Amino acid sequence: MAKRKKRGGQCTASNPAGGPFDSDSLKAPDMMAAGDTTGSPKQDQTPVKLLVFDMGHVFVDFDWSEVCKGFYERAGLNRAQFTEVLAYVGSLGYEQGLVTTDQFLAAMNEKLSQKMTVEEFTQLWNFGFHENPQMAELLQSLRRQLPLYLLSNTNENHYSFVQSQFNVARHFKELILSYEVGFAKPDERIFQEVLKRSGLTAPECLFVDDLKANIDAASALGMKTIQFVTIEDLKERLTEYGISC
Repeated sequence: MAKRKKRGGQCTASNPAGGPFDSDSLKAPDMMAAGDTTGSPKQDQTPVKLLVFDMGHVFVDFDWSEVCKGFYERAGLNRAQFTEVLAYVGSLGYEQGLVTTDQFLAAMNEKLSQKMTVEEFTQLWNFGFHENPQMAELLQSLRRQLPLYLLSNTNENHYSFVQSQFNVARHFKELILSYEVGFAKPDERIFQEVLKRSGLTAPECLFVDDLKANIDAASALGMKTIQFVTIEDLKERLTEYGISC
């Protein structure tokens, strides 16, 4: 991957579909919602039979402001101008599988007045993505105790990249990816997909995500939830549910 110096800056867009994994991922880290401790084991004593994990900012980390910077510097734009581009391309439904990578790239090239190849786009679109080794170790430990599902708002290019680079699928029994199923968190239908595939009730599922909107949606359906803040906090919360860490 090309190396770029990290500098300050934020990149946001109003349309949640434009985010790489979830609606608030278009926000720089300091703009993301702070974690809370939604979902207490005291609320429901039904034993946990399934762990469901989000991906972005839980066990795959990245700085979205740096991803944005690669695109707008290439195009000779400023951050505000690129935000408008993101708002448009985000509305195309890339994360819901409504457009292919080629179609998404064509729209971005048109808006940026660029001629990026898929290879160039992939390099910029996945800049700085890496699997968190501590979380990877924890997931491997957890999968020996309970089945794990991945529930991710993602797109064809991002998922292909992280799978090819880090083999993220090795952690999970099932992969529920927004661009494959056609809807994204916090849409209730993507949580219903978890119940459909697992054959379990909502209280038997424990969902981990960094975004409050997704946690609230899962809680409303009856799932147990943990809003991800740090690995240490996650381990403590899992222990409260009787899960060894």
